[in-house]
Amino acid sequence: MISGINGGNCILSSMAKIRVESNMINKAEVIGSKGSFHIIFHGSVAEWKGEPIVLSSSRQPYEPRIFKSIDGAISELIRIGLTEASVKITNSDS
Repeated sequence: MISGINGGNCILSSMAKIRVESNMINKAEVIGSKGSFHIIFHGSVAEWKGEPIVLSSSRQPYEPRIFKSIDGAISELIRIGLTEASVKITNSDS
């Protein structure tokens, strides 16, 4: 298992890209509701201390990155190099 930044479960796009290229991450899930979507990674080392590895931004590297649209999240996954992702829409009231 390889942690994200500072021993946490958040990783930057550049870190995710390296893990995709080395086949450590092979899938992702875009999860959220209107205006608030996150990317969670799946693969052989996509967990840290029982929590899934999530994408963060360089401005807030210790918090999950929030995308305002599914399109934005999918575009980021394409830049990272992933070719497989699922989308899970959650209820915004929960």
